[in-house]
Amino acid sequence: MAQAKRRASQELEALEAAAADPAAVLKITPLGAGQEVGRSCIILEYMGKRVMLDCGIHPGFSGLASLPFLDEVDLDAVDAALITHFHLDHCAAVPYLVGRTNFKGRLLMTHPTRAIFHTLLSDFVRVSAGSADEGLYNESDLEAAMARAEVIDFDQTVDLGGIQVTAHRAGHVLGAAMFSVTIAGRTVLYTGDYSRVADRHLPGADTPATRPDVLIVESTYGVSRHLARAVREKRFLDKVTSTLIRGGKVLLPIVALGRAQELLLMLDEHWGRNRQLQGYPIYQAS
Repeated sequence: MAQAKRRASQELEALEAAAADPAAVLKITPLGAGQEVGRSCIILEYMGKRVMLDCGIHPGFSGLASLPFLDEVDLDAVDAALITHFHLDHCAAVPYLVGRTNFKGRLLMTHPTRAIFHTLLSDFVRVSAGSADEGLYNESDLEAAMARAEVIDFDQTVDLGGIQVTAHRAGHVLGAAMFSVTIAGRTVLYTGDYSRVADRHLPGADTPATRPDVLIVESTYGVSRHLARAVREKRFLDKVTSTLIRGGKVLLPIVALGRAQELLLMLDEHWGRNRQLQGYPIYQAS
């Protein structure tokens, strides 16, 4: 009860401060991924500080139309950009942000994200050559982004001049992070894509110990109902087994990073439990 009263008093003080000073209002502006899936990019503004959360492209569009609505904010005033993971809808606009706009802030991501970011976006530049996406950015812009990218470890807190940023493990893919952002005593937790369930190749998300004032959570499948993982895996493996036993072949197009490794580990376990399958080779092409 006392804690609830204390929190209510703090909220009242915040409202009174906001009335006296507009900068005391926490402003959250989605530049992408607002009522859509893709081009994740959110701007936090509080007490004169501005933080960008992710900067991806929309997979359903090409060229400039795929970008977040970056012209809605003064990018010169953004203090930092935090990138949760290497999927294109969360990071592929970063070279454009660094190389083609007036963004001068700091750029943070985890070690694995930084390494895979370069590999995936080099491929993106190559594939985009000659297409409508060609004008977004080039290899030089990507290298400029790599030079600006700083790394942050899980459970590490970095002070960005009045902005405290802590990275938390998010599961989902290798290196994926959630970020706690604290400005003037107020904390926002931004999850990006996350998974609370551990995979064979990856731990699940950690739960931050500190309760945030605001939670911005990924919710693509928030209202979806799924069968238990064990049931889904059994159905899949039964289909693979029956196809091979009757003389067929199984082709599995799949995302090269994350899901491919999980699938290979799953098949390896299944092969180990079933001697009749051990004469069938498994090939991965990427």
